[in-house]
Parts: sequence; structure tokens; C-alpha cells
Amino acid sequence: MSGAFPFLWNRRFQISVLKSYPLSIDRMSDSDDQVDFKNLPTLLTEWKKLQEDKQKVLEEKKKINERIREHDKRAEAMQKMILPIMKKNSIGALDLKSSNARALFKKRVIKSPLGIKEMKVYFKEHFKGDEEANKLLEFLDTKRETIIRESLVYEKNDA
Repeated sequence: MSGAFPFLWNRRFQISVLKSYPLSIDRMSDSDDQVDFKNLPTLLTEWKKLQEDKQKVLEEKKKINERIREHDKRAEAMQKMILPIMKKNSIGALDLKSSNARALFKKRVIKSPLGIKEMKVYFKEHFKGDEEANKLLEFLDTKRETIIRESLVYEKNDA
């Protein structure tokens, strides 16, 4: 193996190394590193296949999600017609004999989401001013944990 980059593996992968991360044979003196380095083409081939399969599955998922959204819209429209009738006639449940099931009228009370905008409004109201509310929001923002995620991205060249 020569130390010159870029070079070809199996005439399929051209590996170019960034200047900020020079790779040399000296760094790979350990036999485990050499084995890992030799396995890289195989790993990249399998990873590429997985990425391409994933794209196909994502397209299928998109079609299925479109169908689900359409069903949800139709069900919501029907629900908007059924609920007022059930409320008007004080019907709590209907037995659906054909499917051996029931349609129940349920009422829940939930709280609205609490985002940054809402917190800012509530803090201003509580502290009776902008200054302390902004200080508290800045404090909360500085205390939030930051997470660094590294990943390998598959980008297909359409040429």
C-alpha cells in the first residue's frame, strides 16, 4: 500500500483524505488498524446498499403516510358530523353490532404546549417586566445540555 492519496480500492471506491486529517502508514502500525482499514471497502459497500434500500423504503413510507393522512381527514370530517348529533341527543356510547364494537363519546382536558414564546409571555407577566424574564430565559438557555451527534451521510451523485 502506498501513502499517496487519493487511491482506488477494488476500482469502486476512491478515498480522498482531507488535508487536516492526513492518513499515513505510520499511524496504522497496529495489525488491528490494518485489518479495519482493509475491511473499509466491504463496510462501505454494505452501508451503501443499506442507504439505497432505505431510500426505497422511505418512498414506500411516504405513499403509506399519504394514504393514512387521507383516511384521517375523512375520519375527522365524519367525526365532526357525528359528535354534535351525539352531544345534542346526550348519547355517551353507541353499540356497533356489525363490527361488535362501540363508538364512545369522550371528553379530555389537556394543557397547551409550553414553548419559548409562551414561556416568555408568562415570565413577563409573572415578573412584571422584560428584564428579569429575559434573564431567566437566557439562564435556562445556557443551562440546556448540548449534544454533538456525528454521522455518515450518503449522497448519490446524479451525473
